[in-house]
Amino acid sequence: MARQFKADRPGATIIVVENGETVFRKAYGMADMERGVAMRPEMNLRIGSMTKQFTAAAIMLLAERGLLSLGDDIGKYLPAYANQKPAISIENLLTHTSGIVNFTGMADFRSIERKEMTGPQMIDFIRRAPPEFRPGERWAYSNSGYYLLGLIIEEVSGMKYAAFLEQNIFEPLQMKHTFYDDDQEGESDRANGYTLAKRRVEKADVISLSIPFAAGALRSSVDDLARWDNAITQGKLLQAESWKRMSTPYRLASGRSSGYGYGFFLKKAAGRNVIEHGGDINGFSADAIRIPSSGLYVAILTNCDVQDPDVPTIAEKVVAVLLP
Repeated sequence: MARQFKADRPGATIIVVENGETVFRKAYGMADMERGVAMRPEMNLRIGSMTKQFTAAAIMLLAERGLLSLGDDIGKYLPAYANQKPAISIENLLTHTSGIVNFTGMADFRSIERKEMTGPQMIDFIRRAPPEFRPGERWAYSNSGYYLLGLIIEEVSGMKYAAFLEQNIFEPLQMKHTFYDDDQEGESDRANGYTLAKRRVEKADVISLSIPFAAGALRSSVDDLARWDNAITQGKLLQAESWKRMSTPYRLASGRSSGYGYGFFLKKAAGRNVIEHGGDINGFSADAIRIPSSGLYVAILTNCDVQDPDVPTIAEKVVAVLLP
């Protein structure tokens, strides 16, 4: 970590937890290059697509309360999809098997990147592209699916997405450094985001946080992520069956494993089965890995969106050092 994140460059925070006990926690590099503020372990950074696991958990909470079913047609909650044939289920959105195009991969995505977009405007933008495949037929990562899940959470709960997560996840679990980002740079506990241009550090491009929304707009700290991991895996937030579904690979129509559950990749790393997800957003990159067989959890947050090797690879190197 020290070799990767130099003292005078954008930095990182890391935590290693073994069977519920923090065994390593440290910060490296700079949180604010302009003001010369060093990174501290308790600082919050944008976590990008790691937001998806919180969105998935919110859906599971609503399902446990009988307010929706994972098999529901999304057209029940989103009028724009009311006549979609074949129907797309909530589970298809959770597992990236809906066939709905990934909006960040659309040719004209840059045209909206800095705009404040409403839900209906985003749906109109997404629906410009036809479905890529029939629901359940294939797996293709789609930020669009998780954006729509955020709208479903709002429709079913009658609350804003940010407020629902705050009241039902962050407050109960005492995650005091996790929140929907409001883009207020310069506060003492926030790290600013950077990028590299011809090896020169620059402030990252601006992105309207109305765009990533439930697919990637959260900030968190490594302490809160460790608290979250413990709560979700030990049944302190969700019922055991809900966590089992989240951490089990979805089966495609062919019977083949998709390698993805609800907000988590299920794969191999360092020769072990792991539960993992990364996150990349302008100025930030993140990754967290759980190794169930060893009770290990590693989370790394960085405030630069260009890393070589990338953050998931760094996290896997850390895991390889830790495992016998």
